[in-house]
Amino acid sequence: MEILRRTPALCVLISLIAGLALYDRAGVWASLIVPLIFSGAAFLTYEREIKFQWKIFFTGLVISILCSARIFFALSAPNIPQESFTNETGLVTLVRTWGRTYAAVIDTEEHGRLVGRFHFSEVLEGMKIQFDGTIKNFKTAKKRGDFDEKNFWKARGADSWTTVRNVREIPAGFSLPAIRNKISRNLTIHARELTANYLKAAWLGQHDENLTKQHRKWGTSHLLAVSGFHVGIAVLCAGIIFGKNFLVLSIFMWLYVLLTGAAASAMRAALMIQIAIIAPLFGRKTNGVNAVSAAGVILLFYQPFLFWDIGWRLSMISALTLTMLNWNKFTFLYAGAAVNMAIFPQVITTFKIMPFVGFVLNLFAPLYFAFAFIIASVFEFLDLINFPIIHKFMFAIEGIFILWEKIADFFKFLITWDMQYNFLTLILWTAALIFFVCRYFEFTRRRTVLIIFAVSLAAYFLFS
Repeated sequence: MEILRRTPALCVLISLIAGLALYDRAGVWASLIVPLIFSGAAFLTYEREIKFQWKIFFTGLVISILCSARIFFALSAPNIPQESFTNETGLVTLVRTWGRTYAAVIDTEEHGRLVGRFHFSEVLEGMKIQFDGTIKNFKTAKKRGDFDEKNFWKARGADSWTTVRNVREIPAGFSLPAIRNKISRNLTIHARELTANYLKAAWLGQHDENLTKQHRKWGTSHLLAVSGFHVGIAVLCAGIIFGKNFLVLSIFMWLYVLLTGAAASAMRAALMIQIAIIAPLFGRKTNGVNAVSAAGVILLFYQPFLFWDIGWRLSMISALTLTMLNWNKFTFLYAGAAVNMAIFPQVITTFKIMPFVGFVLNLFAPLYFAFAFIIASVFEFLDLINFPIIHKFMFAIEGIFILWEKIADFFKFLITWDMQYNFLTLILWTAALIFFVCRYFEFTRRRTVLIIFAVSLAAYFLFS
């Protein structure tokens, strides 16, 4: 049980992912095989006697059983009865485009978290409203692979749609959504266009549609989604300012995650970093892969529907890849490309296309944007509080992002090839990634071949 010796949480995570992946085929009953998959993964990687291995195995088995029960009850929960209501009060916590309309997440007092649809941007984040409406259930995908409205919104904690009628704004007190809206509005008014859009993404998790399309064309969309990259930068800067005060760093990190909207990728990164911060206090060493896996298990236990969130998946794959690399002074040169290769199966399955230029740009894009986000954040913060002279230098900050566009467009002009969806390519790519994982655990050749065959076969049946 080599996997239990080094990364026991990874074994639990694998079983949860497999159980949830089977949901489309077997329904909620697929969750009941999670403990079996955990046991199979543990014994499939068995190579030698390990001290306390059976204690670790049975602990993991109990955790997988608890997770199985949590998934079963979460996925089998009945829909909220459709009903009409009047004078419901709620706080608008999120507003985003939804096709040609707008969708607003409303935390209500009596009916949970509802999603209302508006033809225009009639409400703002942080606004407290009173309204009449009718609860409607989310739509589910008609066939595998189609967009599933229910999974999308459930991953964000929403319970159902609601029609929205007779909206009245009422006085609202202090709230985090109101702060987010105020910061967004100030950036729109005071910052230059590109600087504002990039900082909205980094500070608030708000994505400009045109900017997102540009980065998708370059294969660098992950730089806009708040993830371990951004959380790590925030914690690093906090460490420089406040020193190694674990409590202050933790508070600062979670405030930042909440400010950005607590996306799944940001939550995963924060949990992983929190584990790394706490571990030394108990005299424990931190294993990166185990910390990432533990964070993933916690999030899936809290909200099983996160499995269908593309941000959660890409974040987990990226973090596991980075923690499995053999880090030295040259690793940063190819870490970005390694992540791009690891997320390829998920990206190509979701978007059906992946620009090859992304493999090249990601060799230096993370370092470029780490510098750009830090410099832009410092200067823009000083500008927003009217620090003398700073405003005269903001054109140079805008120039950093304009320069990136020129560089990215130049490489896109040189490298026009896009990788298209092909199922056989996905299976071969998956086999290569499993080989990489087996090398990390230093399995024997025979065991490596067995694991590659078993996982590739399972991937074929689960995702074909």
